[in-house]
Amino acid sequence: MVLTSLYFTDEQYREIKELAEFESVYVTEFTKQTILDRVQDENDYYEAVQNLAESNGETVSRDEVKRRLDIT
Repeated sequence: MVLTSLYFTDEQYREIKELAEFESVYVTEFTKQTILDRVQDENDYYEAVQNLAESNGETVSRDEVKRRLDIT
């Protein structure tokens, strides 16, 4: 396990603390989850870019996706 330190201005920390309190979690948990969510978002984005490149620009309409998933 790795321990890291982050430095925030008083104003930045106040904003983070307010959001953490709103979510009913400690600042450390809020900060950790926010970072991990960002990492997941970035990974999803790069995966989508790779999939698009591999599809040679071919796309499928929303209706076709719904039909394939049998969603009405």
